[in-house]
Amino acid sequence: MSNDPFPERVVARKLCQMNGAINSTLSLDKLPRLSEYLHDKHGQVEVRLSFDRDEGGADVIIGSVNAVVNLQCQRCLEPTPVKVLSDIIMRVANDEDDAAKLTRMLAETAVDRLQKLDIVVCDEGELDLIALVEDELILSLPIVASHNNEQCNDRLNKLREQAGKIENTNIKGLDVLEKLKQELADKQNND
Repeated sequence: MSNDPFPERVVARKLCQMNGAINSTLSLDKLPRLSEYLHDKHGQVEVRLSFDRDEGGADVIIGSVNAVVNLQCQRCLEPTPVKVLSDIIMRVANDEDDAAKLTRMLAETAVDRLQKLDIVVCDEGELDLIALVEDELILSLPIVASHNNEQCNDRLNKLREQAGKIENTNIKGLDVLEKLKQELADKQNND
């Protein structure tokens, strides 16, 4: 993987004409929307993108993004590492009108691999790569993150033990309150 700085915005059409490629890493802390789903922002995203033209001359982006992120386990509420991978195959559109035309064209053509393409719209000719990577990772997150059963069971058993200790302490505290209440009632009856 390249140590080149990750370009935040690129002119996708130009890269497609030059058959360009981006092979780089991106820190998770550069992805604020994704960070909302994460337990912490530690880690790197590996990005591999090739910009090319298909048989029909349309600009396409093919590649993948992957990362190992820490999500909160929904059983034990502890962090759990989750591998997130997204394969990217997209057509490039200049604007919303171009995207609508591409969508109609793909719907009308015969079934082939291009129909599986997503369409990405370039804003003023530039493609926001940070947003693209972030969107792909967010869409690839699991609905429910969890450890494997053994890891969670160990943690849950420890939590149950702690809860039992707290429960026993609370019962003793309630016994003391009941005793004080009884003494107060006895004192009021004697007065």
